[in-house]
Amino acid sequence: MSADGNKELIRAYIEAIDNNHSSDWSVLDEYIAEDFVAHTPPIPGVSLDRDGMKQAAEIFRVATPGTHEIPMQVAEGDLVVSYILGKGVHEGELLGVPATNKPVETTGIAIHRVRDGKIAEYWAVVDVANILQQAGVLPGPG
Repeated sequence: MSADGNKELIRAYIEAIDNNHSSDWSVLDEYIAEDFVAHTPPIPGVSLDRDGMKQAAEIFRVATPGTHEIPMQVAEGDLVVSYILGKGVHEGELLGVPATNKPVETTGIAIHRVRDGKIAEYWAVVDVANILQQAGVLPGPG
């Protein structure tokens, strides 16, 4: 795939996550390779393979339903780097924190490696502290 094709794949993948309102995450099989590996610190109890990505998607779908935007994206070769803005509402337990029903917004950088039209590897840095501050669990800055 071309660099533009790889960027389109990642955008379609994020859109598939946002548009899934059920616990059936088989839709992600279209985007994630069977031998997928995540290189990001895991959520406790979540594996770093394709099934783990589905588990993580479900955790966040239930805990903070919302949407993602990709205001900036760069691709080179088989890598796609995306600056992602996530917005939602803390409606369910997240990492042991009970629902606060407060709006939450965070940013992150995600790097996806594409192979044969599917996502083969993933790295990410997400501002989790910001989410916890907005939910009222951690004190805010200042």
